[in-house]
Amino acid sequence: MSVLASDKMIIDLNYRNKIIDERQPPGAVVNTHEMFALLTETIAEKRTLEMVEIHDLYKALNHTHTNVGAARLFHSLVTPSESLELIHAKQEAFLELEANDKLRNSVAEFLGTFSAGETDLFKFLNVHFHPLFPYGVARRAAKATETMHRAAKAIPQPETIYLDSLLRLIKSFGESPESTLMRKPTYRTTKGIVNRQEKKWYTPALRFRPGRFSAGSIGPIMPCLLIAGAGYVGLVNEALAEYIALLSGAGVIISSFHGAVIKPLFDYETALLPIRHRLLNSNRFASAIEAVGGLDVLFSFGEFRRNFPHPTVLPEITDGERHYFEARDLKNPLLAKDDRNYVGNDVSLTDQGVTFITGPNSGGKTTYCKTVIQNQIMGQIGAPIVATKARMNIANHIAYQAPAFDSLNDPEGRFGTELRTTRDIFFTTTPKSLVVLDEIAEGTTSHERMNQSVAILDGLLAKCNTNLLVTHSFELAETFMASNKGQFIQVEFKDDAPTHRFTPGISSDSHASRVAEKIGFSTTDIRNHLEENGYL
Repeated sequence: MSVLASDKMIIDLNYRNKIIDERQPPGAVVNTHEMFALLTETIAEKRTLEMVEIHDLYKALNHTHTNVGAARLFHSLVTPSESLELIHAKQEAFLELEANDKLRNSVAEFLGTFSAGETDLFKFLNVHFHPLFPYGVARRAAKATETMHRAAKAIPQPETIYLDSLLRLIKSFGESPESTLMRKPTYRTTKGIVNRQEKKWYTPALRFRPGRFSAGSIGPIMPCLLIAGAGYVGLVNEALAEYIALLSGAGVIISSFHGAVIKPLFDYETALLPIRHRLLNSNRFASAIEAVGGLDVLFSFGEFRRNFPHPTVLPEITDGERHYFEARDLKNPLLAKDDRNYVGNDVSLTDQGVTFITGPNSGGKTTYCKTVIQNQIMGQIGAPIVATKARMNIANHIAYQAPAFDSLNDPEGRFGTELRTTRDIFFTTTPKSLVVLDEIAEGTTSHERMNQSVAILDGLLAKCNTNLLVTHSFELAETFMASNKGQFIQVEFKDDAPTHRFTPGISSDSHASRVAEKIGFSTTDIRNHLEENGYL
């Protein structure tokens, strides 16, 4: 079970903060933006996760059946694992699911069964029902727990440690006192709510029945009904029978009030809320729900792989002292899912220090960098990545710096704003970090920018981590090439258009005129506008 130790979600995120919206139909409806706001910083800053479009990456990967699975998947993406043992365990479990049709089909059936009752279970846990109308939700939640228990028993015994651990956690809850509270007779005692096994034979107890009618509801009118019946058959005189009939009517009113108001409120406070409290404070329940999410995430990886139009592969992952990333025919998981002709690139980021990426706008430089980080994150959650072959080292810090607008509160202006971001990244990097810098030291003179950039890049080279620098400054790239420091790739052009492939070298042409013509703001467009409006 130790393999799951670093793979826990906080149960509060699922229930008490209502990240999963049970008001929606079942099927992986998760408020990822609310969940994102509640999470603390992990190996990737929130700014970095926003830059690499983590919400869209989640949508591309998400083929989960359940809300807990969807929440678990998103949580994994924003908190990539640093445990090599856990990543390997997930990869092995994924391969077993893919290879064993019987196991995979039984997991799919279990997830479908859980999903069918998940909304009702969440309504009960989140108390999304009125105290006067609690029984329907309570009965459906109990049924969902029962079907979850039965469906888990039908899953064949897996061979891999991770799958076996997940299944054991689910089955363990099915045998727990909290599960019995939901599925079998429950009693109120002076020590709280208990199940039949927990109740001693000598303990004073009041059984909880999830319905409006009970002995307490019909008790007030039973004597009246018996006497009225006796009068009807002649056992008592007619006058007494009529009088008793009137009393019976009053008893009906009292009984109806008891069943409609008193009993539901009493049950709500003394049975339903205590049962819910025991569930939410049960480690076995929390672990079982997380295990369901873990199963669903693994199943989702397989669905992603089968539905993706390009080859995917489980990367070889190591945990060495220095980060590296290598891939053959690497593609972007967001853009390639809708484009069968999407162009991939071979990537080699091993012992390079800094990789200088030059070329014009709209050539694919930013996409190249996002593709590396997105696939790095996918690899660290145990998912297949979009490549034909890949290997990578675990990254303990992932950062993406891009130009930002000036801050009104920053007296240093644009230069100070961007330099602060670069400074924070620099001081937190280690040899196991993966960093993308989209231009650096902007907002100052070209001479000062060059000096500051050289100092920053020399510092990053000394740290020996993986850095990708997107820059239009070919002079900066040439300075480091002359010293034989770093790697240099550029956007490939063919017929005056980018192919979105990258080749060795430095691009000294920004193709600014091509971009200006494309958006209708070339020198010719400017002159035509002035002539047409009488300015020339």
